[in-house]
Amino acid sequence: MEWSKELKIEDLPEDYQLVAAAIGIENMVLLAEKFPSVHLYFKRPDKLFLPAKIRYIREHFNGCNHRKLALDTGLSERFVYSVLSRKDDARQQELFDT
Repeated sequence: MEWSKELKIEDLPEDYQLVAAAIGIENMVLLAEKFPSVHLYFKRPDKLFLPAKIRYIREHFNGCNHRKLALDTGLSERFVYSVLSRKDDARQQELFDT
């Protein structure tokens, strides 16, 4: 849309100004056009990406890289150990289920 190229951040409501400041006016307009009248709620990144980080830890664990996985994901080593111990528990339970 040609008119949107002249859109200024001041033309937007306050919440949209925050989004436009973060991702740019063009991307904010694209979101508004793709999701009209849709209420979007963005979880905190630590909650939003946690399932993917857990999957990453499980898929990339080589037996001794707890610290590297913690650094890669921004999680604590204790949490990495916890994730991996839960995986072991699930495997053990599968033995009893069969």
